[in-house]
Amino acid sequence: MIKIITTLLLLLAVVSANEDFYTPSNSEKMNNSMSISEAVFKDYKSFYSSHRLLRLGLGFAGGGIIANTQIDSNIQNWYQDNVRNSGTNNFSKVAKQFGEGKYVLPIALLSASINFYKPESNLGIWGVYMSRAYLVGAPALLMTQVLTGGSRPNEKNYGSKWKPFSDNNSVSGHSFMGAVPFLTLAQMYDDNSVVKYLAYAGSFLAAWSRINDNSHYFSQAVLGWYLAYESVDAVFDADRETQNISVTPVMGHDNYGIQVQMKW
Repeated sequence: MIKIITTLLLLLAVVSANEDFYTPSNSEKMNNSMSISEAVFKDYKSFYSSHRLLRLGLGFAGGGIIANTQIDSNIQNWYQDNVRNSGTNNFSKVAKQFGEGKYVLPIALLSASINFYKPESNLGIWGVYMSRAYLVGAPALLMTQVLTGGSRPNEKNYGSKWKPFSDNNSVSGHSFMGAVPFLTLAQMYDDNSVVKYLAYAGSFLAAWSRINDNSHYFSQAVLGWYLAYESVDAVFDADRETQNISVTPVMGHDNYGIQVQMKW
C-alpha cells in the first residue's frame, strides 16, 4: 500500500515537473533566492492578514453552525445509511493515505530539496510551496482543533458540538494534510483548466475518506480542507505581493530616472 500511494503522489509531481505544462512565474523564481526564514515570515504575514482572518472567521462560523446543530449528524447518518458500501470502503482505504503525514511530509520535503540542485525546477517549486503551506497552516490547525473541541462520530463524548479544550477533532488533520499537495498543483496550474480542476477534485479525497469511514463529521472534514486552501493561498499570495511593486530604470535621450509600478 505504501508503495502504491508513494507512486501516485510522485506521478503528480512528475506532471508538475513537465515544462510543457508549466512555466515558473517571476515570483516563483524569486522564491528560490529567498532564505527559509524570509519566506516563512512572508507566509505568516499573508496568512494572518486582516482580510484572510475575516474569511477564516466566516468559514469557521459556517462550520460552527453545521457542527452545533443537527446538520452534521443528519448528513453523517444519511451517508452511512444510504451511500457507504464495500466499494466506497475499498476506495477510501486509498484516499485516506493522501492525508497521512508520514507519507506526504517526506514527499514534500524531498521535492523541495530538489531546488538546491536544480533551481526553478517545477518539481522543486511544488515541494517548496507544499512545505511552506504545511508550515504556515499546521499551527493554526492544532490551535483550532483544541479551541473548538469537537469529537468524532464514533466517540460518545460531545458529537460534533464544540466544547473548547474538551477534544481535538473539530478540524480534520487528514483533510488538511491531504488537500495541500493537490491545492498547490491547482494554484500552479491556474491557467490549465484540466489540471487545475482535476487537482481540486483530488484535494477532496482525504476529506471524503474521513466522512466515509465515520471518522469525522462533514463540518470537520470541510474545515480541514478549508484551512488547507487558505494556507496554500496565503503562500502564493505572499509571492504575488512581491510582484505588486516593481522598480525599473528608465532611460531616454535627455533624461534618466526610475519607474515605480504598483499593482492592486
